[in-house]
Amino acid sequence: MRTVPFIAALVAALAVSVTGQTNTATTGSKAVSSELANVKFIAGLFWASANGLHRRCAATVITNNTLVTSAACAMSDYPTTAYGAGEWRIVAGNTDDRYLETVGSNVTGYSVANVDIDKCANFAVIQLKDPMVIGSEIQTIFLSSHSIDQSAQLYTYNTSDPTGNSFLSLAQGSSDACEMLRPGYVDDYFICTQPVQNQHVTGDYLGGDPIIGFSSQPQAGSIVALVGITGMYYSTIANAQHGEMNDPTAYRFNPMVAPQVNTVAAYAGVNPTSIITTGNLT
Repeated sequence: MRTVPFIAALVAALAVSVTGQTNTATTGSKAVSSELANVKFIAGLFWASANGLHRRCAATVITNNTLVTSAACAMSDYPTTAYGAGEWRIVAGNTDDRYLETVGSNVTGYSVANVDIDKCANFAVIQLKDPMVIGSEIQTIFLSSHSIDQSAQLYTYNTSDPTGNSFLSLAQGSSDACEMLRPGYVDDYFICTQPVQNQHVTGDYLGGDPIIGFSSQPQAGSIVALVGITGMYYSTIANAQHGEMNDPTAYRFNPMVAPQVNTVAAYAGVNPTSIITTGNLT
């Protein structure tokens, strides 16, 4: 089953987070943490232009032709201005290139056919022109179809700093504190999370990284499921809202995947039940 490698990777990452030790795999002059190197459902969203391939964010593999990320990541206005006219590409597989800011001319990636952007939900679905081969090098992850209890254990992979602390435990914020920063966040299907250690808004203000949790299954035990996508920071400091300055106390509002299941399935061309886990999060 496709869930087994996820659990192994998650357990290994948890062990690293507890011991505080991080192993690295070197690619050229870059060193990517083993937590990221070993996770095969994370791809890189790149802008391809005459100036090369430049990484924008992470994208999470749901099926062989469909990935998800944040809407903020998938808007093409900034990369067009910064790098010139081009198109989105996906870099996936057993390569550290998916985490690097720029990659060599030998990397072509997968061409993108369509990007569905929901600005209100800060959610984007990426559809590829040609399918990827799902196997040992590229893997998929189920979507969680449940609401998220306050006690649920949530984690994310920090791909904006692939050489640093890449696997983070997330704590949900209190409803009062979250409502004060973003009124109506629950009705808009956002997960409000507290600041993480060494939080750096300026380097990670677009989000796009997977938020995962354990989903209990009656016959299969617990499996890892995609719960949400890291989203925008909300701060009392105006300049921190757009990543212009850091606020280590900013809360984050992350789009849930549950309300997006039907949209993702439609672009993937599959039955929604084939890409979800129905178990409660533990």
